[in-house]
Amino acid sequence: MNVFRTLNVDLKALAGESSLIKLKCLLLSHSFHMVCCYRIGCALAELPALGGVLRPFFEYFIRIIFSSDISLKSKIGPGLIVMHGHDIVIGANVVIGARCKIFNGVTLGNKNTETKFNLQPKIGDGVVLSTGCKVLGDLYVGSGAVVGANSVVLKSVPDNAIAVGVPAVI
Repeated sequence: MNVFRTLNVDLKALAGESSLIKLKCLLLSHSFHMVCCYRIGCALAELPALGGVLRPFFEYFIRIIFSSDISLKSKIGPGLIVMHGHDIVIGANVVIGARCKIFNGVTLGNKNTETKFNLQPKIGDGVVLSTGCKVLGDLYVGSGAVVGANSVVLKSVPDNAIAVGVPAVI
């Protein structure tokens, strides 16, 4: 999907159909600006020869400006809504479906730092990842699921379930 079409889907998910709210998001929403940097960085990282140089620059820019560590190697579907885009960590092998909502302080990454394998989660469509939740390891969070605030998910979550607690239970 073209980067501008994807950004348009992201903007519609955040602002709806209101032109005034879309303009406000375009001009003032740091969370939407972070999504723009991610999308543009991913598109530029695909360029032959230049992509290898641009990827670390965009990742560093996101890290410094938005206080988030988002790998441009991750795959994030259209319609992403980031609420309060700070302290978000998304690893290189993370896959996130369409129309997901991510709050601040969310971590998606490895469970075991001692392994040489990069085993990271896959997130279905329409998932809500609430403030401070951690989703760690090679697992799947099903479509339509909600992960509660400050929960630690270490096992797969079925579709349309609510996972809460440390460790998270359905």
